[in-house]
Amino acid sequence: MDNSSPKANRATSSSRRRFLQTSAVAGTGLLTGCLSAATGNDQTLTMGYQPFSAHAWEALVMKHSDIPQKYLPDGYSLEWQSALQGAVVGNRMSVGKNQAGWMGDMPALTTIAQDETPASLVGLANWSRGQQCNLLIVPRDSPIEETSDIAGKTVGVTKGSCTHRYLLRLLEAEDIDVTMEDTSISTILANLREGRIAAGLGWEPSVAKSVFQDELTRYVSTGAEYNVIDAGGIPMTDNLINNHREAAKAILKAELEATRVLATDHERTLDLVSQESDLRYFNRSSLRWGVYKDPPIGENVQRLKYATDFEQAEEPGRLMKETGPQFLTEQGALEAPPPSDRYKPDVLNEAAAELDDAVEWSPRSAGNTSSNDTPSETITSSAGGTITGDSQ
Repeated sequence: MDNSSPKANRATSSSRRRFLQTSAVAGTGLLTGCLSAATGNDQTLTMGYQPFSAHAWEALVMKHSDIPQKYLPDGYSLEWQSALQGAVVGNRMSVGKNQAGWMGDMPALTTIAQDETPASLVGLANWSRGQQCNLLIVPRDSPIEETSDIAGKTVGVTKGSCTHRYLLRLLEAEDIDVTMEDTSISTILANLREGRIAAGLGWEPSVAKSVFQDELTRYVSTGAEYNVIDAGGIPMTDNLINNHREAAKAILKAELEATRVLATDHERTLDLVSQESDLRYFNRSSLRWGVYKDPPIGENVQRLKYATDFEQAEEPGRLMKETGPQFLTEQGALEAPPPSDRYKPDVLNEAAAELDDAVEWSPRSAGNTSSNDTPSETITSSAGGTITGDSQ
């Protein structure tokens, strides 16, 4: 399937467009945690993150460790604000409530396309070949066996999320239509359990919990089947980038170190992630499945690829700069693609160069495995190059 060339069926494209048009502002009521702006002297910076989005768990590694404190300039601190979906973080950024955020590809693009509070993409929050966010599941006893079997059925999806983009791609590829029910990931899983919907789309680790821990659902397909990748993005407000640049670079230095931990020290990562109160009902096995173990559906595709530099990670970089904006514009979610100056890789480049002189490990390769890792494969690095990690 060609990710960049939608072949919309005229009979269904208008309804899909209407469903997608408000994605940039979806989910404003789905907040968890507190909501507050930065302090008057702008030295408390609010970080928006999704604890229920495993592709960007380096944010949790940062939150629950002392990594950011190593790099932040004197007088600066980080306040972490959780959200159920990336559109919520994007909304907060658009009104100046968050200064940086970790979110999926679609909300990241809508965030940098808005101009209420200008924001720019400074990095990736990792990516996958459709194994993290592009997940189609059904009740365990469902007669649905193939993706095409959802034709004419009611399908739960979260508007404004990466799953939403995937569903539209999937419908185009199969030339089918469904009744889309817009709701949160938790409600999708509840509706599947109660038999109110035939299928749902979600992301890890919530899907892994439903499949393995709760034994309620099963995977039908992922984006790997359709060559539809998913990625995370890290937007920052231009105010943070331009007026607090040392702090912006410090956040990205912490991001690079946290991504190294996520990639190379699985047990430490799971220890830190388990401290997140929002994930208190997830057992360790579900958390491990959500980020490190591949879905057992025969596609034989690695669960997660680690990357922060969208200039050097070619496929997710193209998604964020070309095919994603083109698709969202064609579907009516964006009036126009984000302008080129909404992409600012120079902040990451400066951070990596400075970090290279300050640490014993290489920010550009992040290839230093910890003592409890068993290296078995090479994966895309956090800022270009390769790192080594296990696939337990």
